[in-house]
Amino acid sequence: MSAAGAWVEDDRPGRRGLLVDVAGALAFGSFAVFVGSAQSGWSALAGGLLAAAVAVRRGWWWAAVALAVTAGLLQVVVGDLNIVADLAFAPVAFTLGAHRSRAVRQAGLVASLLGVAGAATWAGVEATGSQGTGGPALAVAGMATAAALVLVGGWVTGYVRWQRREALRAHLDAQLRAAEERRLRDLVAIERDRLRIAADMHDVIAHSWAVVAAQADGARYAMRTDPAAAEDALGVIGETARGAMTDVRRLLGRLRDAELAADDDLGGPDELVTRMRASGMTVDVHREGTPDHAVAGAARLVLAEALTNALKHGDLSVPVRIEEVGGPVHRLTVTNRRGSPGAPGEGHGLRGMRERVERAGGRLTAGPTADGRWVVDAELPRAGAS
Repeated sequence: MSAAGAWVEDDRPGRRGLLVDVAGALAFGSFAVFVGSAQSGWSALAGGLLAAAVAVRRGWWWAAVALAVTAGLLQVVVGDLNIVADLAFAPVAFTLGAHRSRAVRQAGLVASLLGVAGAATWAGVEATGSQGTGGPALAVAGMATAAALVLVGGWVTGYVRWQRREALRAHLDAQLRAAEERRLRDLVAIERDRLRIAADMHDVIAHSWAVVAAQADGARYAMRTDPAAAEDALGVIGETARGAMTDVRRLLGRLRDAELAADDDLGGPDELVTRMRASGMTVDVHREGTPDHAVAGAARLVLAEALTNALKHGDLSVPVRIEEVGGPVHRLTVTNRRGSPGAPGEGHGLRGMRERVERAGGRLTAGPTADGRWVVDAELPRAGAS
């Protein structure tokens, strides 16, 4: 239900609502006209006008006001009040008080107060010269009280109805905003997860095919001179390809269900080092402590990308050094000597590393040093560390 829809009942009733209004007005009007006809034809006419005002008040409030004012003036001019018919002023004032337009509500209040003042003035004029106790003052007080109960009481009741509908409208708006915010948050989370999976897919494919390419080149050169080495290289190629297929299947499963796998399901750092050593890379590893489970996946993926870049762009005649130091902040440093001038820039791999580390609340630096090395340095805070 929209906020605007909360006003449909009061502003424009449907066919059923209009029939109910007309039926009620006919029943009320029949009685008011009957009572008025016993007094005078003008009084009966006033009853008919007020019944018509009740019938159209929700659909055409301005017409209802016009009919009600006409009926009131008619009774004042002829000096013959139809007390039963005048009760119809209450639902008309109610409609004005409950209207969603502030201008209509204010106009309704002013009209109601003027109606009370006019009725009191008429009663005072009619009672002038009365010999009864209290004279005009009593008549004015009585008429003002009765008119206030009907006109101002009707308007106040309608205004309370407007306040309740306004509160309902605000509640509905808040619910809609909250639902929209939840939907947008879910979309952002889905998109963020897809981007993370895409980065992981890049790492898996780039790492695996870098190893495959290096082993394929080695097998081609060793095929004639060292068949055993060529066979080992082909074995590494097969193992790497199978591992890559397994990782890709896991990542595709996460596209269907984000809870199927986590980053640390893609293999541990020892497996990475073993694979890179089998590719001909010399790797020196120095570890102190172990990473917190919450940052192990990010550390593993940063290590995979750093080793892949070293394999593709580094000088493999110099060992690649890995340093991991656990603690409140887990630190991972991968250092290799730069090879060709085409060392990695801020491409998908480095951007993906940086995004993973930042999502874990850490920081990453990667770049060349003055002595010709390439250093990747990541700091990942342990969960709950200040």
